[in-house]
Amino acid sequence: MFRRSTVVVLLFLSSFGSGQKSGISLGNISAASSAAMLIDGPEPNAAQSTSLSPRRVAEVPYAPYDTYDVEALGGRPVPHVQAVEPFHWKGLLLQSFAFDLLQNATRIMTADQNDRHILLNKPFWSDYWASLQQFNMRRWNDGDSFKVNYIGHPMQGAIASYIEVQNDPRGRGQRISKTQAYWHSRFRAFLWNTAYSTQWEIGPLGETAVFNQGGFTYPIRCSKHPGTPNYCENPDTMYTNNTGWVDFIITPVVGSLWQIGEDTIDRYVSDPLVNRHPNGFGYKVLRSSLNPPRSLANMLRGQYPWYRDYEHPSEYQSPVVVRFEKVMSQQPVEHVDLNPHYSSMGLLTNHSSCMNCRVTASGAGLSVGVRLQQYLDFVSDVNIYPQASPVSALSVGGTLTTATFGFRSGYSTKHYAVKVGLAPGFASYSRTGTDPSALKRNFNFAAAATASGDLRLTNHFGFRATATQMLIRFKSTDRDPPGIGTPPRLSFLSHDNYINTTNWGVQLGPVVRF
Repeated sequence: MFRRSTVVVLLFLSSFGSGQKSGISLGNISAASSAAMLIDGPEPNAAQSTSLSPRRVAEVPYAPYDTYDVEALGGRPVPHVQAVEPFHWKGLLLQSFAFDLLQNATRIMTADQNDRHILLNKPFWSDYWASLQQFNMRRWNDGDSFKVNYIGHPMQGAIASYIEVQNDPRGRGQRISKTQAYWHSRFRAFLWNTAYSTQWEIGPLGETAVFNQGGFTYPIRCSKHPGTPNYCENPDTMYTNNTGWVDFIITPVVGSLWQIGEDTIDRYVSDPLVNRHPNGFGYKVLRSSLNPPRSLANMLRGQYPWYRDYEHPSEYQSPVVVRFEKVMSQQPVEHVDLNPHYSSMGLLTNHSSCMNCRVTASGAGLSVGVRLQQYLDFVSDVNIYPQASPVSALSVGGTLTTATFGFRSGYSTKHYAVKVGLAPGFASYSRTGTDPSALKRNFNFAAAATASGDLRLTNHFGFRATATQMLIRFKSTDRDPPGIGTPPRLSFLSHDNYINTTNWGVQLGPVVRF
């Protein structure tokens, strides 16, 4: 009796362990019964094998299946659609914006005194629209040299194209070939290149807005300033306002050809050298030197200049960017902080005893911070300085109200916090003007750079001290003389001028967090 029961138990266990071979295990019986109970499940079929063969798995490559789904549906593998990597629009826009800032920063650092005066002391938006309206599209050349129009601008177009490629999952791993995938990816890059170069020519972040291309004429290949050695007085000198078709066409078209040419150099020159010497630093530097547009595009996304996406098919972001986003994505502890404070600032004001003198004005304000991520806050600050300038003038007079809206970032612990911020806004005086019977409120552009330190007394209460430097942009009484803009030196810019003043201040007060 004991032996017979032992044999029965062993047979039962063996049939349970070899269910895929016998097809009559309890697991299969339960699967068939559960499938019959499902509304959308398959009907039991004795002729259909319920075993999961390797051949059946091979029929659905790249589509993983779930074990429980297989059992619930009678042993049939259920393919799961793999997630498709989307186009990285955020990366495209941020990297393109960084490239635009790099271009403008280079132009500002290398600009002459006249161009900097236009940028800093002239009205921005009115001069931008005036410059935009003077584009001469009846000619090809804009007056720039060959190296600027046919080397510099194509390189700009190639950089914009590579920025698009490295954010396109369908294109970033493509190497030059006869395949449609490669040429479609480069055509998409050409479209973005065209959009970027057009913005650079006529957009609010390009050459028309910064230094007002089109807003005034100047002699070609001559200095713009009288009294310099190469100033042109010859009446036959050619004048231009730096507009024409050349940059609109050459930048995207030749820029795309430049990109294809450097793809060819990568495929047949630099890649074989790097593959033969994978640890050779000099060959990597050579690769980046032979393809400068892609090298700069790589650095704009935090990668090494010699990085190639087709060598790292499963990667998109650099380790630096991944770590930064991981830190920034951590959940904040507190969401809002309020900081009512006493405010003091040194301002250029008018008093009965001193006109246009710098005097320390006192007032009160309120700062509101909204925590977006652990190291990023949106902050708004409003301050009122009663009777900051008792005597009215063209730009100042009465009570000063300032309001800024921007961002701050820094380090915060349980006991203290140190943060810096940058916020644009406006500064408004309540009574301005030269006619005492027609005084009115004015609004001036302002921007504040701040550095603050918090002493946290409890989890929700503390004390904050903030150092502020505020730039206020006033309209000046000085105007350009009438002679500026007479032919052939035409000028379509405003004759108004502005004064930029920097004003230091401090803010002291409690801070409440919740």
